[in-house]
Amino acid sequence: MGLLKRMRTGDRSHPAEQYLNQGDHLHALVPAQGGLHPFSMLVIGVAALAGIVLTVDLPWVQVSLISTTVFATAAVLTMSRYRLLALTDADIVVMRTRALRPAKPVELLDRIERTAPFDIRGSAWGQIVVGDEKLWVHRRYHGHLEEADARLAAAPRGMRAASSSAYRAARAKKKVRNVGRRHR
Repeated sequence: MGLLKRMRTGDRSHPAEQYLNQGDHLHALVPAQGGLHPFSMLVIGVAALAGIVLTVDLPWVQVSLISTTVFATAAVLTMSRYRLLALTDADIVVMRTRALRPAKPVELLDRIERTAPFDIRGSAWGQIVVGDEKLWVHRRYHGHLEEADARLAAAPRGMRAASSSAYRAARAKKKVRNVGRRHR
């Protein structure tokens, strides 16, 4: 059974549930990636392979190409930000995930009110803006984003703000309580 079917039937066993409010109705979970374009690793690898093949007689060039490729791969991996977006009726819940477990969130980053539709730019990996962060979403999840846009257009204006205002009020109280505490 799919994840959303399990969640809609009342099975609240997914790790993302701990970051949702009690009254939230989850429509979709969308993994996203911030940073460089996801195909940048492919371009780096193909260019390095072509350079290594073309420089068979020059071992010092091959060693420098391999070193550069390893450095570029490490740089791309460390610059990537992995997110899981939970699309609810009125909000987008943004959670941080790890690279090797993109469906298991480890931290709640933000809860953003849906006021504008997603402007998906791109084909295989579409870029969207969530809050102030640009994220890449695979084509497989573009349908979920388009459904969320359709629900946003169909929802009355007052219904959209109810959930977010309650969240912001609770968040403000928590910030006031935690003033002066240090996080470790």
